[in-house]
Amino acid sequence: MGEQDALGDRIRAAYEAAGLNRSQFVRALGVAYSTVLHWEKGRTRPNADNLRRISEVTGLAGASLLRTEALAPGKAPAARSALMRFLATPMGRACSGEERTFLSNLDFAPAQPTLESYHAALLAYRLSAQSES
Repeated sequence: MGEQDALGDRIRAAYEAAGLNRSQFVRALGVAYSTVLHWEKGRTRPNADNLRRISEVTGLAGASLLRTEALAPGKAPAARSALMRFLATPMGRACSGEERTFLSNLDFAPAQPTLESYHAALLAYRLSAQSES
């Protein structure tokens, strides 16, 4: 996975736009330097709590960090399959139409999405929606 992850790129752009370097960002979040480095390189992804803190520190809504272009028909069947499995779970069935649209527009490339990644994305979206209202 030597290729930069789009989420990692958005995280770096968010803290740089907030006038922070990586060390300042790490201190503001209260996480290890290597944690942010792993996010930027696409090795790991922030959980919902970290997405909320990133949003607070940078002023960028968590949903904006996660938002990407829609999955094209016929593209990423594993992603569509994982999304369908998630929507069949109790939490997935409780999604609003807007939340379903948000989840269907996520692009987890190069990683394959899991039920946990959709769960974290939905929680981050809901936290972001609460903080914006």
